[in-house]
Amino acid sequence: MTANNLAQNAAVLFSDGVIALIPEDISVTALRFPTFTLTQGFPWETDFPLNISATELANRWLHISGTEISGEIYEQLKRDLGSPSTLVVGLGEELKPYRLTFYELPQFWLMQNWESRWLAVSVESHYLFPFTKTQFPNSNSNSDSK
Repeated sequence: MTANNLAQNAAVLFSDGVIALIPEDISVTALRFPTFTLTQGFPWETDFPLNISATELANRWLHISGTEISGEIYEQLKRDLGSPSTLVVGLGEELKPYRLTFYELPQFWLMQNWESRWLAVSVESHYLFPFTKTQFPNSNSNSDSK
């Protein structure tokens, strides 16, 4: 089965539930991506130039939700997944951070939330990573995809 066929099958077999990537009732201090960081402040700050404000990007990630996918669909998708990326969600010095895995697929993003549940998120790459081609910090990513 090709990745496109799997994506089409996944769309049909998704459960009805929409789940969040990050719980709403926590205080996040930082969002650490492999190549840049967003740090909580008034406003949020970043160590990498963005095409939007750091606060806007942080809010996008903090409010991501998507359709939960079943373990069966994840197992079908798993064999065609590329290299994972990790988002480390800082929760302050006293709490252990969340380590969230995500993949960019041709039709959607596959993300593992704080409860280790998988969700499919259909957004454009530039919505989550608003960089120009020349400034994109991850040479493995394609800012034209999606």
